[in-house]
Amino acid sequence: MFPWLLDVELAGKSVEKSDPLNIFISKPASAIWTVTDLEKADILQRIKDAEEKVRAATKDAEDKRKQLQAEGKRRAIEDVDAAALALRREIDTRIAEAKARIESRKKALLDEGARKADALTSSARQRAGKAREFVLSEFERAADA
Repeated sequence: MFPWLLDVELAGKSVEKSDPLNIFISKPASAIWTVTDLEKADILQRIKDAEEKVRAATKDAEDKRKQLQAEGKRRAIEDVDAAALALRREIDTRIAEAKARIESRKKALLDEGARKADALTSSARQRAGKAREFVLSEFERAADA
């Protein structure tokens, strides 16, 4: 390896990073600063390798993001479904309690009505005998007159 190359960690992967001052020559070309074709090819190959590592790290990070996003969506849907189920159970419980109260009130009203009907029937039977006697006495008085 060349001494100007540095190792950098990107998304958990080790990536070589070149020192830009040593790759790009800012001074006019001279015999000292001339870069051979072999060095240029080596530098270009290292740049391509670094770019490929960055692409791979970016793809891995994007895949991880998508996975986390899908997991979050799944958890959110599960939470909403659980809340809806709990709400449905609560509503069903309240409806059942209301129906029980209504049924109890209905039974109480029917029992009271039956008691009143029995009282009226018994009162009518008691008065029926008196009414029969009254009708007969009136008929006999009309027949005697």
